[in-house]
Amino acid sequence: MFNRNKIWIGVILGLLLPLIGFGILHSLFQFLDRAGAISDIGLSEDFRLRTTGIVAIALNAILLNIFQKRRATQTMRGIVIITFFWVMVWLYFFKNAIL
Repeated sequence: MFNRNKIWIGVILGLLLPLIGFGILHSLFQFLDRAGAISDIGLSEDFRLRTTGIVAIALNAILLNIFQKRRATQTMRGIVIITFFWVMVWLYFFKNAIL
């Protein structure tokens, strides 16, 4: 699957990696919060959620690097399109916090 240079492969990978990454990071932060290892004191209400979301979106940069080395431009195009979509979703949900 990774040897093909198809835009739909980039779309699928660009959708899945941030979703999986967000789920893992959010679960990790919840576990650490319940264990008392971290605290929200001094942070804004949705700081952790915003940061986890943007880090999950940034995981697509790893995919871009992998496919750039393979010169898979169509797959990279799919990843960039979906990354733009994720950024728009992130901006929609957190527009009040950044203005």
